[in-house]
Amino acid sequence: MKKLFFLISLVCASHCVFAQKNSVDSTRKFLLIVRYKSDTKMPDADMTKSYIQHWDAFIGGLAQSGKLVTGLRPSTDGRTIMGSAKTSKNAAHTKDGEEISSIFVIRAANLDEASSIAQKCPIFEMDGSVEIRPIINATN
Repeated sequence: MKKLFFLISLVCASHCVFAQKNSVDSTRKFLLIVRYKSDTKMPDADMTKSYIQHWDAFIGGLAQSGKLVTGLRPSTDGRTIMGSAKTSKNAAHTKDGEEISSIFVIRAANLDEASSIAQKCPIFEMDGSVEIRPIINATN
Protein backbone atom coordinates (compact mmCIF):
# COMPACT_ATOMS: atom_id res chain seq x y z
CA MET A 1 0.00 0.00 0.00
CA LYS A 2 2.86 2.36 0.81
CA LYS A 3 4.30 1.76 -2.67
CA LEU A 4 1.01 2.77 -4.26
CA PHE A 5 0.76 5.99 -2.31
CA PHE A 6 4.43 6.74 -2.97
CA LEU A 7 3.72 6.48 -6.69
CA ILE A 8 0.67 8.71 -6.30
CA SER A 9 2.81 11.28 -4.52
CA LEU A 10 5.28 11.29 -7.41
CA VAL A 11 2.45 11.93 -9.85
CA CYS A 12 1.11 14.68 -7.58
CA ALA A 13 4.51 16.35 -7.27
CA SER A 14 5.10 16.32 -11.01
CA HIS A 15 1.78 17.98 -11.73
CA CYS A 16 2.04 20.56 -8.96
CA VAL A 17 4.88 22.15 -10.91
CA PHE A 18 2.40 23.03 -13.64
CA ALA A 19 -0.29 24.37 -11.31
CA GLN A 20 1.10 27.90 -11.28
CA LYS A 21 1.12 28.23 -15.09
CA ASN A 22 -2.60 28.80 -15.47
CA SER A 23 -4.80 31.10 -13.49
CA VAL A 24 -8.51 31.28 -12.86
CA ASP A 25 -10.48 34.39 -11.96
CA SER A 26 -11.97 32.69 -8.91
CA THR A 27 -10.57 34.01 -5.65
CA ARG A 28 -11.92 31.28 -3.39
CA LYS A 29 -9.65 28.48 -2.32
CA PHE A 30 -10.69 25.12 -0.94
CA LEU A 31 -8.83 22.39 0.85
CA LEU A 32 -9.37 18.82 -0.32
CA ILE A 33 -8.31 16.37 2.36
CA VAL A 34 -8.03 12.96 0.71
CA ARG A 35 -8.20 9.94 3.02
CA TYR A 36 -7.85 6.21 2.53
CA LYS A 37 -8.63 3.28 4.78
CA SER A 38 -5.43 2.01 6.35
CA ASP A 39 -6.55 -1.61 5.92
CA THR A 40 -7.04 -1.24 2.16
CA LYS A 41 -5.45 -4.15 0.32
CA MET A 42 -2.89 -3.45 -2.38
CA PRO A 43 -4.40 -4.01 -5.87
CA ASP A 44 -2.66 -6.19 -8.44
CA ALA A 45 -0.12 -4.69 -10.85
CA ASP A 46 -2.61 -3.94 -13.64
CA MET A 47 -5.05 -2.27 -11.26
CA THR A 48 -2.21 -0.25 -9.70
CA LYS A 49 -1.12 0.97 -13.14
CA SER A 50 -4.68 1.94 -14.00
CA TYR A 51 -5.14 3.66 -10.65
CA ILE A 52 -1.97 5.72 -11.12
CA GLN A 53 -3.16 6.74 -14.59
CA HIS A 54 -6.44 7.94 -13.07
CA TRP A 55 -4.51 10.02 -10.51
CA ASP A 56 -2.33 11.39 -13.31
CA ALA A 57 -5.42 12.43 -15.27
CA PHE A 58 -7.12 13.93 -12.20
CA ILE A 59 -4.14 16.00 -11.05
CA GLY A 60 -3.11 16.88 -14.60
CA GLY A 61 -6.62 18.08 -15.39
CA LEU A 62 -6.67 20.29 -12.31
CA ALA A 63 -3.27 21.73 -13.19
CA GLN A 64 -4.17 22.36 -16.83
CA SER A 65 -7.43 24.07 -15.87
CA GLY A 66 -5.66 26.34 -13.38
CA LYS A 67 -7.76 24.96 -10.52
CA LEU A 68 -4.80 23.36 -8.70
CA VAL A 69 -2.93 25.68 -6.35
CA THR A 70 -0.80 22.98 -4.74
CA GLY A 71 -0.82 19.36 -3.70
CA LEU A 72 0.93 17.74 -0.78
CA ARG A 73 1.53 14.15 0.27
CA PRO A 74 2.25 13.89 3.99
CA SER A 75 4.53 11.15 5.21
CA THR A 76 3.03 8.26 7.13
CA ASP A 77 5.42 9.13 9.98
CA GLY A 78 4.46 11.83 12.42
CA ARG A 79 3.55 12.82 15.93
CA THR A 80 0.18 13.70 17.40
CA ILE A 81 -0.16 15.99 20.42
CA MET A 82 -3.57 16.00 22.11
CA GLY A 83 -5.53 17.69 24.85
CA SER A 84 -4.71 20.25 27.50
CA ALA A 85 -2.10 17.85 28.93
CA LYS A 86 -0.42 17.91 25.50
CA THR A 87 -0.12 14.13 25.47
CA SER A 88 2.14 13.05 22.64
CA LYS A 89 2.16 9.85 20.59
CA ASN A 90 4.61 8.99 17.85
CA ALA A 91 2.11 8.36 15.09
CA ALA A 92 0.11 10.33 12.55
CA HIS A 93 -3.51 10.93 13.53
CA THR A 94 -6.01 8.37 12.29
CA LYS A 95 -9.73 8.32 12.83
CA ASP A 96 -12.05 5.44 12.09
CA GLY A 97 -9.17 3.64 10.37
CA GLU A 98 -8.64 6.44 7.84
CA GLU A 99 -5.32 8.15 7.15
CA ILE A 100 -4.58 11.24 5.10
CA SER A 101 -3.30 10.34 1.64
CA SER A 102 -3.05 13.77 0.06
CA ILE A 103 -3.98 17.38 0.58
CA PHE A 104 -4.83 19.66 -2.31
CA VAL A 105 -5.55 23.36 -2.40
CA ILE A 106 -7.81 24.17 -5.33
CA ARG A 107 -9.55 27.22 -6.76
CA ALA A 108 -13.31 27.07 -7.18
CA ALA A 109 -16.15 29.57 -7.38
CA ASN A 110 -18.02 27.98 -4.47
CA LEU A 111 -18.43 24.84 -2.36
CA ASP A 112 -20.60 23.19 -5.03
CA GLU A 113 -17.87 23.53 -7.67
CA ALA A 114 -15.24 22.31 -5.20
CA SER A 115 -17.46 19.31 -4.41
CA SER A 116 -17.87 18.56 -8.11
CA ILE A 117 -14.08 18.58 -8.50
CA ALA A 118 -13.65 16.36 -5.43
CA GLN A 119 -16.13 13.80 -6.79
CA LYS A 120 -13.70 13.12 -9.66
CA CYS A 121 -10.92 12.10 -7.27
CA PRO A 122 -9.64 8.55 -7.88
CA ILE A 123 -9.52 7.81 -4.13
CA PHE A 124 -13.14 6.68 -4.40
CA GLU A 125 -11.94 3.69 -6.46
CA MET A 126 -10.25 2.50 -3.24
CA ASP A 127 -13.31 3.32 -1.07
CA GLY A 128 -11.62 6.45 0.31
CA SER A 129 -13.06 9.86 1.10
CA VAL A 130 -12.50 13.55 0.35
CA GLU A 131 -13.28 16.28 2.84
CA ILE A 132 -13.84 19.71 1.26
CA ARG A 133 -13.27 22.85 3.33
CA PRO A 134 -13.19 26.51 2.37
CA ILE A 135 -9.90 28.16 3.24
CA ILE A 136 -10.13 31.29 5.34
CA ASN A 137 -7.19 33.67 5.05
CA ALA A 138 -6.11 34.14 8.67
CA THR A 139 -3.39 36.67 7.84
CA ASN A 140 -5.70 39.51 6.76
